Amino acid sequence: MTLQEGLECGGAYLKFLSAEEDLSAKTLSEKSGYSVMFGPDKCGTTNKIHLILRHQNPVSKKWEEKHLKKETGIKTDKQTHLYTAILRKDHTFEILVDSESVASGNLKEDMNAFVDGNLKDYNFVPPKEIDDPSDTKPEDWVDEAKIKDPEASKPDDWDEDAPKRILDMEAEMPDGWLEDAPDFIDDPDAEMPEDWDEEEDGEWEAPQIKNPDCASAPGCGEWKRPMIDNPDYKGKWEHPMIDNPDYIGVWSPAQIPNPEYFSEETHPEAFHTLVAPIGGVAIEIWTMSSGIHFDNIYIGNDLSAAQSWAAASFGAKDAKEAAIRKEKIANKRAEERLKKFEEGGFSNTMNYYLGEVGDVLAENLIATVVTISLGAIGMIYYCCIAGDDEEDNFAYTEEEEDKDIVDDDEQKGEEEKDVGKVESKGEDDKADEKNVEGDAKTATPDSPKKKNKKKKKKARKDDN
Repeated sequence: MTLQEGLECGGAYLKFLSAEEDLSAKTLSEKSGYSVMFGPDKCGTTNKIHLILRHQNPVSKKWEEKHLKKETGIKTDKQTHLYTAILRKDHTFEILVDSESVASGNLKEDMNAFVDGNLKDYNFVPPKEIDDPSDTKPEDWVDEAKIKDPEASKPDDWDEDAPKRILDMEAEMPDGWLEDAPDFIDDPDAEMPEDWDEEEDGEWEAPQIKNPDCASAPGCGEWKRPMIDNPDYKGKWEHPMIDNPDYIGVWSPAQIPNPEYFSEETHPEAFHTLVAPIGGVAIEIWTMSSGIHFDNIYIGNDLSAAQSWAAASFGAKDAKEAAIRKEKIANKRAEERLKKFEEGGFSNTMNYYLGEVGDVLAENLIATVVTISLGAIGMIYYCCIAGDDEEDNFAYTEEEEDKDIVDDDEQKGEEEKDVGKVESKGEDDKADEKNVEGDAKTATPDSPKKKNKKKKKKARKDDN
């Protein structure tokens, strides 16, 4: 249901008509019998969702309305809302608005009878006893517990007309009070605008400002005496009350057995179902507001089917209306930002671009969340995990460099031994010695990589 113009005073109900033989659309009126009446009602202090059952007394065959004790407020906005009433075989009920539960209980315990326009203090089971319609209060019955004291009288000096507050005649005007100075004066610095045309705009008057002379004075303008409470004020005299010596008590008629009484024990068939058979559905509108829209009415015994149908009808409509409302709000925000942007200024410019970016992110919320999450994961890895891997690699490299340096030292030692052997040979082997020395001199020098490793090794030794 949609209240396209809102609802100030009125009701909009679905009446599930009773399956009677004379049920006909031609004779349908507000007096046609119904089994269930359901819908919102608002007027004055009334604001509730009506759920009313009509139940037939199996003894008198009269129909009585049963109203919910608890009142649940309605949705008074102009959006579409889904109202659902669930009545179960175990006599429990539930009311939902937009598929959310707002009221629930037991029909036999949470409803009151409503008879001839009067709310009763019983539900489906009438009282066993009722007032005797033939019993009347005796003429000499005294049911006034209090009476006026016959010996009391208003005192002669009691003035009912005396005012509650009077002028303080002892008060005096403070020294320095400027009686001739007004509280406000014309602004001496104000000038008539250049485009003011007195023939068209009338006589120009300077704007008013507070009189600066009054700032240092206790007050300006006419001095008036302050008001004080009247010490002689007593108010209206009320006659004192005393106990009535003739008081008998509150009269009530005699009780007799209720001829229309029934209960679940005496007439169990009346409680098999508290909902009379339904033969049709009618819409009843009592309102001074226009634009009340009904759509998609469902009656059935399968709750899951009703929920699926509600999701397919109201759910789709609600989502579409929500998207339209969201678009209108976004367009309104964009228009306001653009207006501020055109006025200029750093703040307006920043708000414009930040708002545009915010709208784009809001429209692509899932993508935004995924992107931010991936960025956060990457940052955490870079800051907290990647550093540990680099330390492990550095330690591994240092161990390898140490091994390379040791291998280079061993190789150099072997070469020096070979050179010593060559020098210890005789002169006869000079030719061979020269060849050997030549081979030693032409040995491959240390590569820059090895030199760098040695420097690192030496630096670590120095540090130690």
